[in-house]
Amino acid sequence: MRVKRASLVTLAAVLALACDADLTTTTTDAVSDGRDAAEVAEALLEAMNTGDYSAAAALTFPDQMAWVVMAEGGSLTQAADLLDAGLEQVAANYWQGFAETTQLAEVAVRGVEENEIRGTRFAYVALNGRLRLILRNSDGWRVDVIASFAPTLVNRLIEAAQVVDANRGDQATTMREMLAAQRPSVEAASGQPGLPDDTRTDLLTLLEMLDDLSE
Repeated sequence: MRVKRASLVTLAAVLALACDADLTTTTTDAVSDGRDAAEVAEALLEAMNTGDYSAAAALTFPDQMAWVVMAEGGSLTQAADLLDAGLEQVAANYWQGFAETTQLAEVAVRGVEENEIRGTRFAYVALNGRLRLILRNSDGWRVDVIASFAPTLVNRLIEAAQVVDANRGDQATTMREMLAAQRPSVEAASGQPGLPDDTRTDLLTLLEMLDDLSE
């Protein structure tokens, strides 16, 4: 699996595709069927390969997309409004953009290692080479976008957290609470083996920022 650009999916794709009526939809409950982490990761890859992006979104945590929207250049107001309205469609658009900019052919699950962080179970799912997805267990396994891709997005996640911290009001409070709740996910990201030292340092800085947001 190869990402063609540093940005996993542009803000334009996240927001503009929200009005795309051609996206496949599904009402399948993706997280209550007892699948293990490897099976959920395989289901995500299959959903992207077949263009069922709503099914892919159902295998993730849509609320995390509010932070991704800000990391990709969206305003605090845009992110908070999307968080309030529901981010399932935005998550579907995210995976569509990801699939369209990534070579998914022959990507397969190679192994799974589970870990517990602050009472939350995470699964590190190894794919081809050094590629991996990180899943979180919350009433069933789902792909954790922040844990999986924070090393790639860390500088922009930091910038988004700075914007949230600098603002006041109901929307800022909503976003502050959402970001603070992602601390275990960022900690899971920082625990991946093989990260460059500067990336790990940036992730630790982000963890300190999230601690401050929760105070």
